[in-house]
Amino acid sequence: MPPTISQFSQRLTSSGVMSADDLRDWLSVLPSEKRPSDGEQLARELVRQKRLTAHQASTIYSGKGSSLVLGNYVVLDKLGEGGMGVVLKAEHRRMARVVAIKVMSSAALKSAEMVKRFQREVQAAAKLEHPNIVTAHDADEVNGTHFLVMQFVDGDDLSAVVKKHGAQPLDRAVDFILQAARGLEFAHRHGVIHRDIKPHNLLLSKEGVVKVLDMRLARIEEPMGSTREATLTSTGAVMGTIDYMSPEQTLDTKTADARSDIYSLGCTLFYLLTGEVPFQADTMMKRLLAHREEAVIF
Repeated sequence: MPPTISQFSQRLTSSGVMSADDLRDWLSVLPSEKRPSDGEQLARELVRQKRLTAHQASTIYSGKGSSLVLGNYVVLDKLGEGGMGVVLKAEHRRMARVVAIKVMSSAALKSAEMVKRFQREVQAAAKLEHPNIVTAHDADEVNGTHFLVMQFVDGDDLSAVVKKHGAQPLDRAVDFILQAARGLEFAHRHGVIHRDIKPHNLLLSKEGVVKVLDMRLARIEEPMGSTREATLTSTGAVMGTIDYMSPEQTLDTKTADARSDIYSLGCTLFYLLTGEVPFQADTMMKRLLAHREEAVIF
């Protein structure tokens, strides 16, 4: 049974997405033929008139509206989900700037290592401001929820580009890789090694700009002479994506340096030109060994 108009209205105003005064004013000018008879119809009409997004309406309808406001940010949509948490599209209340917000999951928050990794991503992102790197705008914690606020890039990652349009022409593929290389060169000069370069982590905006995404595995190198290394992984851990990972990174991820990112960028170029990963095999170990022992053949 759908909620009543009163029930949905209460959930909506409690969420913080829309005030009671705004809702009342909106309802007062609604033509009689469009007046909803229950909460479901009210939600649909709010979406139709673009007062709510479909994601907001669904979340409020299910009684989880409190998750739609994070400090100064109002959540508009869900962009993706992974082991660490979710990535949301949101808008700053005062600045009206649309952003992407990475939110740690409640399960990840229970792991001290995962929290440490997230904090390291925040630190890595804060060091980097470059046209070919997704910019970090803010980081905060609200009611125990940790989140990183990033530039929203309206476009697709390069994996999606290849899936939609097939292997890319040489000049276009090289242009994408050169843009990513400029971003990585900047990161490397600032002591940040990405360690998970792959097509999924390179975003192509609608203006044709490639931006490096996702510093969650990044290693921040300490200044020369320091005896301490800021790392996200424990000894022996393999981090990254094996189809694009350098051989030395599979052996010891803690010592992988800028050259590993360059290797992964080369594997990404191969994918852009062929639509395939460099080495294909039926087991993970075979693919790992192929990167070390076999030649790449176009």
